[in-house]
Formats: sequence, C-alpha cells, structure tokens
Amino acid sequence: MIFSFLPRITKPLRSLLLIISTTLFLSVLLTSFTSEPQNQEVIIIKQTFEQDIAALQQQAKNFTKKINLLKENKSSLAESRQAFYKVKIAYKQVEYLLEYLDPELAKSLNGAPLPKVLIEEANYLTVPFAKPSFRTFPPQGLQVLEELLFAEDVSPENTKEAIVLAYALESKLGLFQNSLPNQSLTTKQLLESLREELVRVMTLGITGFDAPAAGHELTNCAVALQPILTAVKLFNKDASGAGANYSQLAAQKLEAAIRYLNKHPDFDTFDRLYFIREILDPAYGALTNLQEQVLPESVSTLKPVNNKAISLFSPNFLEAGYYAKQDRQDQKPELIQLGKTLFFDPLLSDNNKRSCASCHAPNKAFADGLTRSLAFDFKGTVKRNSPTLLNAVFSTAYFWDSRAQYLQDQVPDVVVKNDELHGNYEEVVRKLQRSPAYKKMFKNAFPEESGKSLNTNTINRAVAAYVQNLVALNSPFDQYMRRETTQFDEAAKRGFNLFMGKAACGTCHFAPIFNGTVPPRFLESESEILGVPAMADLNNPTLDNDIGKAGVIPAEVFEYSFKTPTIRNAAVTAPYMHNGVFTTLPEVVEFYDRGGGAGLGMAVPHQTLPSNALNLSETEKQDLVAFMHSLTDTTSTQIIAAPKNLPRLMLHRKLNKRPVGGVY
Repeated sequence: MIFSFLPRITKPLRSLLLIISTTLFLSVLLTSFTSEPQNQEVIIIKQTFEQDIAALQQQAKNFTKKINLLKENKSSLAESRQAFYKVKIAYKQVEYLLEYLDPELAKSLNGAPLPKVLIEEANYLTVPFAKPSFRTFPPQGLQVLEELLFAEDVSPENTKEAIVLAYALESKLGLFQNSLPNQSLTTKQLLESLREELVRVMTLGITGFDAPAAGHELTNCAVALQPILTAVKLFNKDASGAGANYSQLAAQKLEAAIRYLNKHPDFDTFDRLYFIREILDPAYGALTNLQEQVLPESVSTLKPVNNKAISLFSPNFLEAGYYAKQDRQDQKPELIQLGKTLFFDPLLSDNNKRSCASCHAPNKAFADGLTRSLAFDFKGTVKRNSPTLLNAVFSTAYFWDSRAQYLQDQVPDVVVKNDELHGNYEEVVRKLQRSPAYKKMFKNAFPEESGKSLNTNTINRAVAAYVQNLVALNSPFDQYMRRETTQFDEAAKRGFNLFMGKAACGTCHFAPIFNGTVPPRFLESESEILGVPAMADLNNPTLDNDIGKAGVIPAEVFEYSFKTPTIRNAAVTAPYMHNGVFTTLPEVVEFYDRGGGAGLGMAVPHQTLPSNALNLSETEKQDLVAFMHSLTDTTSTQIIAAPKNLPRLMLHRKLNKRPVGGVY
C-alpha cells in the first residue's frame, strides 16, 4: 500500500529515542518451545536460517553505510536504492521463520507504515466517560524506508530519517541474530511456519501489501517461497507412504509457483486467481496433510487458523471459537438456540417492540437496508449505518469505531443504548424470569451456573454465541476456489484479480474473509481512514464530521478512522460506509478509484487509503462489482430462519402477543 498522507517524523532525535525505547522492549525471547527432540531436517534448516539471518544483518549494515554516503553526497540515490533491494531480498529469505518466531519484531522490521498507538491504561473499556491513556509512535521498518527512498522527490529530511531507521533495523537484527544460537526449533513450529508463509504470500505478498513504492512484489514472493521449497524437499527425503506423497505434491506445486511468479512478473496482469486456485492453495493443502502425517495431534491449542484446514477458502479455515470471549469451545445447540431466541425477542428493549433483528434482519443479510437505522421510539436515526452480522465473528474489533473487542461486549452496548434498545438489564432479567420456558432454556444452556443461570452475563453470552454462529462461507467464489465447481463468472475472475492487484482492495480487505482482520495469523483487526464524504456528490465533496475511532481513543492518527468491514454479501447489504452515504457498489468503486477523500481534494491528513487515482476503466469497475457479487451467500436455512414463536410469560397477555423480531 502507498500511504501518501501518513505523518512523517522529521527530527532524527525523536526517532532515535523511539529506537532506544523499542530496543528496550524488543522481544528477543522467541515463541515458547517444546522439548520435542529435533530431527535432522530441522537441524539443517535452523543452521541455514542462522546463516541467512547473518547475511541479512550484513546487508543491513551495507545499506546503512550507503545511506550515510548519500547524506554526504558521496553516493548516488540509485546505489542506496539498490542496497535497499538487497536488504529486502535478504529479508524475504528469512521471512517465513522470523515472522513466525517473533511476530512483534517482524512488525517493526517490515510492518505496515502506520503510526502505532500504545494504550497504557484501558479503563475506558469499563469506566463510563473515561478516556484511555496512550502514546503514539511513528512507523518504522522496511516499508517506511521504501517510501522515503522511492519518493518522487527524496529530500535531505528523507535521507536523515532513513539513516535513523536504517540504524534501528541493523540494531534489531543484531539482537535477534545473537539470540538464535540459544533457541531450539521443533518440527511442529517449522511446519506451521511453512504453511503460514503460504498464507502470507496468497493474502499479502501478491497484493503488494509490503511493497508500497519500489515494486518487485512478485519477485519478492518467489524469493520468499524458495526456503519453503527447500524445507519441503528435505522432509521428502526421509518421508514414506502418504507423507512422501504429500511432501512430493507440495514440492511440485511450490516449484510451479516459483516458476509462475518469475515468468509473470508484471503486477497488473498477474493472474492471482489461477495462481492461488491451481498452484499455491493446493500446496497449502498438501502441507496441512503432511503435518498431519508427521505430527498427528490429539489435542491442539485453539488459534485463529485451523491446523486441519486444507484450503485458504475452507469453511473451517478460521476458528470462530477463537474470537469468542468465554464460549470458545464447540457450542452446544441449546446455547445457540437460546441466543437466537433472544436475538429476535423485543423483550430486550424498553418498550418491548424492538429486537436485535430490527436492525439486523435475516432477509436482508442481517443488515436493514437503511442509511441509518431508526432510533428508539422513532426519534430520528442512530448515528451510523447497520452492517451485516454475517461473518462478523472473525474480528477483534466491533462497532464502526472498534470500541468493543468481543461480540459479547457488543451486546450490552446495544441493549442499554438510548437510541437503540434503550433497555435496562435488571428489567430484562425480570421479564425473562416470568417465562418458565426461558428459565428452562437458560438452565439447559448454562448448567454450570446452577440456580443463577439467567443473568446479565448469560444473556450477553447467548446472543454473542448466536451471532458467532452466523458464518456464511459458501458463495459461488468459495465453491470455485475449493474446486467444488468449474463454473465461475469470467467478469468475477477478472474482478478478483483487480481486487487483489491493481485496485489494491485486498491490501485492506484481506482474504479469505475480505475484512480488516490481518493475515497470516488473523489476530488483530484494522481500521482505515478513507476520507468518507457526507454526501454522495463526489464533484463537490465535504468530509463527514464523524471522527470515528478518535472518539474512543483521542489520538490524532485515529481521526476519521473506521473499522474495515467484510465485503462478503456487499451486493445485498447496501447502503455502504459508516454513514451509509453510497447506495450502490459502483458508487463505492468510483470513490476508491478517485483516491478517497484526499484524492477528491478534501483535507484528510492521515488518510491511509492511497490518494492517487487508480485510473480503472469502466470495464474494470464493472468487473470489481461482479467479483463482489460472487461473494454473496445468504441461502443457509439454518442461518436465515427466525424462531417460529417466542417463549410465553406467566400472566402477561399483552407481552405474549409480541411478534418475533419486534414491531419495528
């Protein structure tokens, strides 16, 4: 991604202080290791990795020297750029294992060029009207260096900042290098790192995510896959039976992937759909099966990525349970059914006329089709557009301003909010307790709670469990990518390639969910600053005055920042954006094509969307829309079916007439 409007640090002293601070907290203690004995393949790979880290460290030193010579006018910009290329290539050779072993270090070496906001006190999550204590750090690493050195006009200030960042890079690599000899490496960790790199290449590498200015995106991917191929071939030497077949298949596909990348280096014309479906995703499946043969696991730690998934687009590729706050294991049908009933029951509202389904209707893909939902008792509208709940679980940030970390924490905000359900939990509990059917349902869903199974927490848990179950990953696109069909719209094929390439959509809406949850580990969800206008008139735009995430964490770099939602089911969940300003997908595509708010000429100082125009043709715009249509999946009867009736309350004839889903 090219971030043309990111804040820059022009004072080397400030950057040096950042380096010192970062170095003190650098995670040199790598991921915890087991006592599993190392086999010969792992020993060889670790030795090679140590040599490659040493080579990367040397390239970083050479780069620092070149930048210093550039500052003194003793070297050319071209020489500094060439030195940077060598560092980037050397990094790609170790990326698979370095980023697996120390992901926090990797963020500072090659993370997105975005300022980092460190929350020092998070009482704002629990204390009303409290504001968080935070510090903002400027971005650092290879991507920032790339933007500095490959800018149209490389100023002396750019060079000064590049020097500070180059020293930081060198220092951190030195610390990591020194720690390596004392670290062990297990077969499980190695195999997981290989698979993780394939996900990284499919979701980030071929989109140009970490090549914001210098290009060479596809060459970098070929370099990153080479050590994966080497490792797989080592495993193949000693493998037998099914393990040998899987390792051989993985090696064949990896060789094909590297050949294809080298043969088709043009970023705009690269066929990503073919590359993923026919080459790299099958390699991923083969590595999954190889790991199952080499290390059959009886018990595995719950993580976002399912170790047994054989495709990036498997329905179970991501573990929905990982993103839950409490109910993370396989959920009981009784819990989901209770949550579903509560979701459609207007008893959660103060006037007993409104339910969660009022703004998230199953027949509208769990949105409501309105610019902004009606407010409580028809008193205007709520502040923001109601997004779909389908696949909402795959996130670590909820609401447009990311103020909740879990679905379970999202529920009470909606129940008690004055313009939504305007409810009161004490009263809600009293109403539910009047129903013998509800009391039985709570007891069955929460048997561990003994006689106190109906309470505020269990209400929230049940509703969250139901929403967590709203997973819809069986669109025409998914079926094609899983090779369940050979039929797929040609325009949608072209649209996917644009989405993941030239149009740069996939650098914020990450596959496979196509939301802001960042691969390859899917541990955090991003927000973006787009410069969304208040009205749909792009020729006379005015910036929408909703400051978004900055209203929760008042950091300047979060002004007008909003959660990146999934574009799955976008074809049936209009209108779009946090304010519902655009009513059609072509309007959305046009907004992005022009470079967002900054590209339209509005002042959006920290816009994270590239402000330069994409210059898409009309056919390309139509193809993008066709791809988004191919992500529609709202047909599951289990998902869309509302309860046939609601539990009756004792001696309350009026409330027993309440309709499923509420009145409005």
